[in-house]
Amino acid sequence: MEYGHTFWFTGLSGAGKTTLSNALTEELSRAGKKVVVLDGDELRSTISRDLGFTEEDRMEQNRRAANIARILNEQGIHVMAALISPTHEIQTMIKQVIGINRLFLIHVDCSIEGCKQRDVKQLYSNSNKQNEGNFTGIHQPYEEPINPWLKINTEDKPFEACKMELLEAIHATFNQ
Repeated sequence: MEYGHTFWFTGLSGAGKTTLSNALTEELSRAGKKVVVLDGDELRSTISRDLGFTEEDRMEQNRRAANIARILNEQGIHVMAALISPTHEIQTMIKQVIGINRLFLIHVDCSIEGCKQRDVKQLYSNSNKQNEGNFTGIHQPYEEPINPWLKINTEDKPFEACKMELLEAIHATFNQ
């Protein structure tokens, strides 16, 4: 059986992680691939409902998601994971759990100002009321990944251009 791969989208809240992961899911599904989306917000309302936003809780949230992704990959299912994954320690753990041959870390890059302008979920405008003072980008730093597989700047390009950049990178990697 062929293994699946995990495309892990990391970046600030509002950078476009979920939007890009859903777009890639649609494309792979159309191509007949089995795909599962692991969205950080959905995980927080289900299997990680017991976690807060401390560094330890963020590590545990990402550990759970990485293990689910690994299990699905072993069954031939591709995973789109959209989680902030704010520290190098978390990003390293994800690589160790999933495996460097199956993990494609994608940095969805958008400045804090750009994310605040979008603020679709009103997270930034309510950041002092939420997350116990542990809001990434406001109260806690976001550490950009070192040598991600792909870095997509969603602030300076329209969504369709970002989507095409992602699809071209996947095509170049898998159709060599």
